[in-house]
Amino acid sequence: MRLPHFERPIIDFITEAVVPVAQKAVIATTSSRAFILRHVALFAAAALFVFVLSLTYGLDLSPGFF
Repeated sequence: MRLPHFERPIIDFITEAVVPVAQKAVIATTSSRAFILRHVALFAAAALFVFVLSLTYGLDLSPGFF
C-alpha cells in the first residue's frame, strides 16, 4: 500500500522523482566524442570567464561609480 505523498519520507520522493531525471541528464550522451567535446567546451568557457575576470581586475564597480 502506497502512502500519500505528504506521509512518505522525503527519500522516497528523491528516489522516485529526482534520481531518474538526474540519470537521464548524466547519461544523455552515450558517445565518447560528444562527452569529450562537451568537456572541452566547458573548459574553454571557464578559461574565457577567468580571462574576462582578469581584465576587470582593479575596475571600480562600487555604486558611487555609476
